[in-house]
Amino acid sequence: MARKNFGLKNFFFSFATVCLVIYIFKNINGSVDIMVAEDGNLEDVIESSGIVVKDEEVYTASLDGSVTYYFDDGTKIKEGQLVADLNTDTNSAQINKQIEEVQTAIDLKKSKDNSASSEKALSIEALSSYETEIQASILNNDLDAMYNIVGQVDNNSIETYSGGEYEQYDVKQLEDMKKSLMSSVSTNKVPYYSGMAGIITYKIDGLEDVYKFQDVLNITPSGTKEQEYTISDKKQSETVARDEKIYKIIRNFEYYIAVTVDNEKAKMFEENKYVKIRVLSDGSDHELWGYIKKINYGSESSVLILYFDDYFYKIYDKRYVNLQIITDIHDGLKISSAAITKKDGLDGVYVEDASNIIKFFPVEILGQNGDVTIVSSGEYSGENERRIININDKSYSTIKTFDKVILEPDKVYEGQIAE
Repeated sequence: MARKNFGLKNFFFSFATVCLVIYIFKNINGSVDIMVAEDGNLEDVIESSGIVVKDEEVYTASLDGSVTYYFDDGTKIKEGQLVADLNTDTNSAQINKQIEEVQTAIDLKKSKDNSASSEKALSIEALSSYETEIQASILNNDLDAMYNIVGQVDNNSIETYSGGEYEQYDVKQLEDMKKSLMSSVSTNKVPYYSGMAGIITYKIDGLEDVYKFQDVLNITPSGTKEQEYTISDKKQSETVARDEKIYKIIRNFEYYIAVTVDNEKAKMFEENKYVKIRVLSDGSDHELWGYIKKINYGSESSVLILYFDDYFYKIYDKRYVNLQIITDIHDGLKISSAAITKKDGLDGVYVEDASNIIKFFPVEILGQNGDVTIVSSGEYSGENERRIININDKSYSTIKTFDKVILEPDKVYEGQIAE
């Protein structure tokens, strides 16, 4: 009787063990993670930084005082607009000097407009006459007469004036400026006008003379090292000193970004071609196309000089920006890189089909970026048929949208029935 009970107990123990093994096996194989394949794209990008080079003109205070500004930072203004008044307690001497300079510029421009003959210059005949008289005085050892003739030449010669800082203004603008200056003698206000159309900003970084617009094509790798700088918002200052920078105007029609890349990556680009970039600024990004104006090669790295004519309003006050150069975009099916395995020498993934059967499908990898892989969606092969890919002159059915892709390929096998 005891032997019979022992055998019965042994049977139930063995049965329980088998059931436990089956349960564990099913749970191990049934706990494999899956993901659903979906349409997606992946970019090949080069992470870099760039120097924003602008066509900018800085204006300085001609006197000590306080400034009244009439536009907000970043406002688009026209050429010749009154943008600020410098309030000063100084005497009128300096203002009168500025009025004289403006009047000289007006006279010069009117003189050029009328005719070249109206300019007060010595004629060739007069110069020849003076030269003859001077030579005669020297031969006669009459130095007093010679000095007298030289004095006459000086008195009859006109002082040349190129227009200086007023060269960019027309006659009407200069006359309006003169009127404002004349009234400022009594009001102690010196007006400031925009010399060109563009965006006005009061943020001065001190690098305006380092990265000059006219020299942008000459920037080399050695000149792209980021400079130490401090941005001063001049609008926040109550007073200014003579010759202090107070604002600047930037042409918003065109600008450059000088981007440094290593020489190997520089081979991917050509001059006079367009390239797509993504500018990362203030927590946001914006995509735009840049024209590769020039590539300056160095021993280890190169500089891409990129030309732009839009998006400037977002970075007008930036000197350095982080950016991505987008070299390629891959469209296809997006899956996890962890799902990819090899079988019979082919890259592929395991898929759980509608009948819960695990099947292996080869894939064509188009691009990878860490945990994400884009594979080809294949070519159309017929209605209700899987698309196909070609590998080494052979055609294979591949995965499709909404396939259940196994994320742990080492835990499954071909033909396995999933629970």
